[in-house]
Amino acid sequence: MSDLADELVQARLPWISDRIQSWYDEARLVSQLAHDLAAEAQRVRDVGFGTDYRDAVDAALEPDPLAWANRRLDLRNGGWAVTGIRFRALDRAKPFVDIVATDQPPTPEGLATVAAAVLPAYARFEPLCLRVDAADPSALMAVLDDDPRFGPSGIDQYVVAGQVSSVLALPVPTGVSLRLGEPGPLAERVAAIYARHPEESRLWATPEGAESLADCAAQGLLVEVLVDGVPAGVVAAVREDGHGMSGFCVQELCLDPAFRGRGLAAPAVRLLAERFQARPGDVLWGTIHPDNLPSLRQAQSLGREVVGGYVWVTPEGLPGMPQRV
Repeated sequence: MSDLADELVQARLPWISDRIQSWYDEARLVSQLAHDLAAEAQRVRDVGFGTDYRDAVDAALEPDPLAWANRRLDLRNGGWAVTGIRFRALDRAKPFVDIVATDQPPTPEGLATVAAAVLPAYARFEPLCLRVDAADPSALMAVLDDDPRFGPSGIDQYVVAGQVSSVLALPVPTGVSLRLGEPGPLAERVAAIYARHPEESRLWATPEGAESLADCAAQGLLVEVLVDGVPAGVVAAVREDGHGMSGFCVQELCLDPAFRGRGLAAPAVRLLAERFQARPGDVLWGTIHPDNLPSLRQAQSLGREVVGGYVWVTPEGLPGMPQRV
């Protein structure tokens, strides 16, 4: 592990929830964080990454690729932060600064110190806010909202997780079965289902395409959901580690309108978990928009809980991220 990567890991540890830390011993947690943060460490002053991201958004905003790469900023108190300019859904109207890691504490004082360095460094991009990956997003949002140095904050996504062993301990559902599928046809099926979703729900998620579903299929985790033998939807997962956790992430879960509201999503995921080649300590995790109450309820029914989340941090004077992003 490089010196920078090691610094990132040590800085992230105080930002990891007690629940995640309870699932792993320190050596394994450090190893998993190192794996998570390796790419972000490599993006510091990386011209290739900066060029690719610049071109994906709009090169006219700033031609210098290093401005788009991750940066290690020195703070006024002698600390540091690794940061990067990002755009929500690559929308040039929604810039924010991602705080990858910092040696400052997850408190208003710590974030005010970070903001003092971030705002001048990224002034060219006119960011709406900062974003941090917090252990308790609701608690952090509450203390920020009570601090005059910050404007209204918000939660971008909750991170929810539960151990695979706990999911498999749930009763085996009846009437629901799974059938392996192919990426192309099921991607078309997914797109058609999303097209019939209420407009509001399309703000929370976008359909996975054939390329993403192919990764799931390669692991035997792309399936069609059947209810009493009738095709009802698609569920897919992939082995993916993140936020210091090892395990699997649900990439797609959608049901035809006729099958929604019947409590079928959780049974489908429960059956899919039987196909995981899980190791001890593996979890089933994912990110869920705070307004997506059906998905939050489904996650809770499988024993998954909020173990972290991304918080929009709005230093005084910035407009903040629009609620409907």
